[in-house]
Amino acid sequence: MKSTNPSINTVLILGAGELGLPVLRAMSRQAQLSPSLKISVLLRPEAARAVSGPLRARRDELARLGIAVVEGDLQQSGVEALSVLLRGFDAVINCSGFVGGAGTQIKITQAVLQAGVARYFPWQFGVDYDVVGKGSGQPVWDEQLEVRHLLRAQSATEWVIVSTGIFTSYLFDSGFGVVDAERKTVRALGDWQYAVTLTTPEDIGRLTAAIFFHRPAFRNQVVYIAGDTLTYRELADLMQAHWGVEVNRVLLDKERLQAEVRNHPHDVGAKYRLAFARPDGVAWDKANTFNARQGMAATTAGQWLASQGG
Repeated sequence: MKSTNPSINTVLILGAGELGLPVLRAMSRQAQLSPSLKISVLLRPEAARAVSGPLRARRDELARLGIAVVEGDLQQSGVEALSVLLRGFDAVINCSGFVGGAGTQIKITQAVLQAGVARYFPWQFGVDYDVVGKGSGQPVWDEQLEVRHLLRAQSATEWVIVSTGIFTSYLFDSGFGVVDAERKTVRALGDWQYAVTLTTPEDIGRLTAAIFFHRPAFRNQVVYIAGDTLTYRELADLMQAHWGVEVNRVLLDKERLQAEVRNHPHDVGAKYRLAFARPDGVAWDKANTFNARQGMAATTAGQWLASQGG
């Protein structure tokens, strides 16, 4: 894979967490082919200055990867302060997640545009918010759609959205409420034929770097990737084979999911279950993805399960 666009010499990655670190590792590997490219990461001051523990270990890894650390706080800083911080970079890859709270992703996007960043990968590593639209039951998804409106309303900053589906581990997380290992139960959201797309953070990191460096460059478009896409029926079959016992199959129809949200308005898991109970926007055909077209293998649900044991 050849070097980056000559105008892109400095890249800032926002965050070094569950997704940020795999992106940093993959970008660092790719950057070895482009000696002029300098990669930096934005960390909160307490993370950037850590002298011991996991944060220090992470900082040491970043140093080994040749990644410079920039201090900043996405949650506490306003648009103006963030834009000053971002102004020195040609490209920004946003791996900050939703931890900053409501409005943070809009604020970051406004700062990127105000700073005149040439190329931006926003925090859109999830579902297809264009198809989902507003009113999904998950408020942060509405904000993600607003981010897309901001990007499309301007032409100075080129943007690339990487649609990944959910993190693979989340599908199997007990908090999501779909796979219940203790009760050997799989719950379908909305319909057994509804599907979900999922990708591991490691694969997202590797594929995001490949998309960033791809020639011809992706510009102002959504690029789809997937480790796997499977219906809830296929998921139940998979878990039955994995557990080696008959699986309890429970359908959570939309009415029941809506009632859960009404009865538990602060339950984030209930809102996500309702948001995923739909026939479109949360899944796409793996055969049509960037990684499939490029012949790049990505971890399937079955492979991920096998790697976990148990």
